[in-house]
Amino acid sequence: MNIFLVRHGETDYGKKHFTTGHIDIPLNETGKKEAQATAKFLKGRNIVKILSSSLSRASETAEIIASELNLPIVEYDELIEHTSGKLDGVSLKVFLDKLKSVGDFNKMVLQSGGERWSVFTERVWNKFLDIVKENKDDGNILIVTHGGVTRTIISEIFGSPYLKALSQGSCCINVISYDKEKENKFRVELVNYTYHMI
Repeated sequence: MNIFLVRHGETDYGKKHFTTGHIDIPLNETGKKEAQATAKFLKGRNIVKILSSSLSRASETAEIIASELNLPIVEYDELIEHTSGKLDGVSLKVFLDKLKSVGDFNKMVLQSGGERWSVFTERVWNKFLDIVKENKDDGNILIVTHGGVTRTIISEIFGSPYLKALSQGSCCINVISYDKEKENKFRVELVNYTYHMI
């Protein structure tokens, strides 16, 4: 089985380099076109289930893909992006200046009423494992979510916190193979693929 991990399409916040987190921002026109290109690329790849973050930028991306694949969508709150609390919705410069002044990411996030990174990692990874284990169908699954979520899943598979800095472009595709018979069940086959939108 393959798991296709897709980041949502472009938003105006992302285009202007603002943090988003839990702020519910829709796709812009470019993001919708990216989702359509992704849908065409994924057609015919034996995807039998589509799962999505419940935030609209991800669910809207999933809906565009689902209409092409003729499949329903199941949304999960556990797949939403990490929140930095009051630092959601600020410019990247403001965010990085704040991080520089505090000196520690988790401390800064907690001061701002955000989510401890370990808590975020646990909710994302546990939901990912549940999704994989619950899939009894003979086919592949698609998860449409956020950059922080996809990076977290990939870094957990490799067991490396450094991979949480992986680049994840708008509507990029990551592919993870799963073999329940093997000791190392997951293998990352593709990361940050965006050539389908050229």
